[in-house]
Amino acid sequence: MAIDEDPEGNEDAAFERAGLSFLNCRVLEIGCGDGRLTSRYAHRAASIIAIDPDSEAVAELATALPGVDTRAVSIQELSLPPSSVDVALFSWSL
Repeated sequence: MAIDEDPEGNEDAAFERAGLSFLNCRVLEIGCGDGRLTSRYAHRAASIIAIDPDSEAVAELATALPGVDTRAVSIQELSLPPSSVDVALFSWSL
């Protein structure tokens, strides 16, 4: 049985309260895991770089959302050009 980590929809509500639509945004998602959250906004974002050190989880995300740039790396290993993303997103990632 799958675990619903946000049964009350708090994550989506938090995005709305913050005025974050992801529409045409270049997103960096840190700690993407298997893409549970990524799938909620992927259809609106211009591009997504989704990173997580768990290579198996990142492989699941790459299969489910082939248009997402997935990378099995930690934030310390990531190198991006300045101003290459509009939104940096952390979810369940401390």
